[in-house]
Amino acid sequence: MYLFRKQPEKRGGARLRRNPANRPSDHFKPGPAVRIPKLSSTCRSIREDLGLSRAEARDRTGLSDGYLFEIERGKHVPSLEALEKLIAGYRLNLMQARHLRELRAPAEDLLPTAKLRECLTANDVLMSHLQGLEQRRVLGAYIDPMWNVLACNDSCRAALPGLEETAESIPAWLYSPTAKTIVIEWEREAAHAAAVLKAIFGRYRASEQVRDLMRRLRPNRDANRLWGPSTNVAYGRDASNPLHWRHPSTGQPNSYIMTVSEVNQTQNVLLVTALRRPYCGPTIV
Repeated sequence: MYLFRKQPEKRGGARLRRNPANRPSDHFKPGPAVRIPKLSSTCRSIREDLGLSRAEARDRTGLSDGYLFEIERGKHVPSLEALEKLIAGYRLNLMQARHLRELRAPAEDLLPTAKLRECLTANDVLMSHLQGLEQRRVLGAYIDPMWNVLACNDSCRAALPGLEETAESIPAWLYSPTAKTIVIEWEREAAHAAAVLKAIFGRYRASEQVRDLMRRLRPNRDANRLWGPSTNVAYGRDASNPLHWRHPSTGQPNSYIMTVSEVNQTQNVLLVTALRRPYCGPTIV
């Protein structure tokens, strides 16, 4: 007696692949890279970015393989002493070190954006300051730590056309098609924004604002592409590093010196100003 193996059914002349591993690669859909940072996954990403095995990481940090494994799996929160050994062993820069310390600490509270906007717009002194900036031709905006615009002057609004379509979120605007036509060196600026957002997400990771912005950015291919491969984080922007912007109407390039400062009268409110300077950016073809 002969035994015959039943052949897989065919559709359109091609055999169905029963093993998912044998399916064509175009069936693979990677998950979104934009996510709230965790101490465990961040420690693992940094080690892997350095090209270190756990044994090599052990030699650098003085922490055992098992202890490093437990940290990276989220099974154990490192002591402050152990975290400092890890920071020193991996030779992290100041911003990466700060990020890990903030991820180990409890998440900071963040007032709702609507509440901050209500309090701010009721403050006549702060709102008058925006108009004073406008008269001096300085772009000005009050933002929360998530870079949601609470109030801004006309010059700032004109420089960010379509901001209202992103619910007044500067990060969401930056990853929009409109921003690509206006922001010179868009790729560099968008990568810097991803580094800034990682730090912000880590610091305020329990807030609804973080979850809301994450949901906005996750469908965006550029946000995921720039977020995923890098372990860089950033806090603020160096004033010596100007922004380069096209005028939305004329296309004329301009450079801006941007500063961010805390507003003493209110909690969780920052003042962003941008002073226009003669264009000093890359050659535009």
